[in-house]
Amino acid sequence: MPKVVDHEERQREIAGAVWRAVARRGIEAATMREIADEAGFSTGVLAHYFEDKDALLMAILERLNETERRAEDFEEGMATDFRGFLEEYLRRRMSLIWENREVFRVVLSEMLVNAELREFYLRQVVEPTMRIAEENFRSRMKQGEVRQTDAPLAMRSVAGAVLGVLVLGLLGDEEIGSRSDEVPDVLAGLLLHGLGATEGDRHE
Repeated sequence: MPKVVDHEERQREIAGAVWRAVARRGIEAATMREIADEAGFSTGVLAHYFEDKDALLMAILERLNETERRAEDFEEGMATDFRGFLEEYLRRRMSLIWENREVFRVVLSEMLVNAELREFYLRQVVEPTMRIAEENFRSRMKQGEVRQTDAPLAMRSVAGAVLGVLVLGLLGDEEIGSRSDEVPDVLAGLLLHGLGATEGDRHE
């Protein structure tokens, strides 16, 4: 008996093919037909699941953001200490985006000039993700794992640090490009301890 594929599963499959096509050719000047051809689908099939390029870009952005698994990630993270959670979380998130940096470059550049897409992404992806992160951070503050601070600004500062490092890499920074696997642990250390020297770090 043939497998029954639901709409969302089929949409994810097509989004994955489009993701690979965008990585190879970009999306800025491509038509929906060209994207469909590159991804190996007919224009009709593509249009059935994604009405335009903005819808395709949103699907790619959600895939980069791992939107579907974000709440589960933070919930599971509560079972471990904050340092371990932060290190693992940054390592996985930054590795995913860096490994797909050409896709990230395409969608980021498009989002910066497309106000409608930017607004939609902010409301549908960024804000829900921040609410989940803030709730998790407040829980850890109550447990005494992290110091008392402004949760909304703290979470946006973390996100901004991650984005900033990734953008530097996209600009061609050699340190990030050649040592991308080391960046998450260094960033986690800075977020946990800051740049100030401890007593043990000071030299006479």
